[in-house]
Amino acid sequence: MKKGILKSLTGMALTGILAISLAGCGTTEKEAKAKTGLAGLQDKGKIVVGMMAATPPYEFHSVEGGKDEIVGSDIKLLDEVSKDLGVKYEIKDMDFDGLLVALQAGKIDMIVSAISPTEEREKNADFTNVYYKDRHVMIVRKSELDKFKSNDSLKKARIAAIKSSVQEKIVEKEFPNAELKLLGKSTELAMDLAANKVDAVLVDRPTATLLVKSNPSLAKTELLFDDDTAGAAIAMPNGTDKEVMDKINKTIERTKPEYEKWLTDAMGKVKQN
Repeated sequence: MKKGILKSLTGMALTGILAISLAGCGTTEKEAKAKTGLAGLQDKGKIVVGMMAATPPYEFHSVEGGKDEIVGSDIKLLDEVSKDLGVKYEIKDMDFDGLLVALQAGKIDMIVSAISPTEEREKNADFTNVYYKDRHVMIVRKSELDKFKSNDSLKKARIAAIKSSVQEKIVEKEFPNAELKLLGKSTELAMDLAANKVDAVLVDRPTATLLVKSNPSLAKTELLFDDDTAGAAIAMPNGTDKEVMDKINKTIERTKPEYEKWLTDAMGKVKQN
């Protein structure tokens, strides 16, 4: 009789342990899924965003009343993205060519820096829908504007572009015999051009407008170029949860009509600094 009771109690104990074990497994799987989804992101409460904050009007430092803050049209977009995701954000300011490396290493959660999805970049990151697209223009010294009126006039010139940018690829394709100089920031491009260290620089049109306004010795040519990308998008880690990506894409579609206005407002703010 005692044996039967003992056997029964033992069986009940094992059943309880198994039930607890299975319940624990279910919870673990649910938690693991949440960590990669929107719920997990919201539970974390904050995203770390990488950008090169030296590309006005998209993202740049503005000092007002002794306070240094990063502003620009991409910041306006980031405000909306973080709000819709239900998280706060922290910005890590770094050179453009270090952004994808930081994303792959898990040091940042996304890149918001007017970055375009290229075939090479798409191997190392997932990209959202495009939120902006523009053309690129060659800038030269104003005193040499008449000298550079065609692509042929630049075929063996010294041309500068941002390292790892789409402009770098354009120069390599359109001017294979040119001397290409790669720099980290658009302001450095303007400085080198003004100092006669290069003959021309290639940037997107909004950036060109600001560089020329800030540097009276420079001028935009009529040489315009298109890249083979869809335009600027947000870069996310490979394998980003679909729910998170869909949420960001909805924000992009909702704010697309406003982006041009944000860009214009940002250009106005640059003029004041």
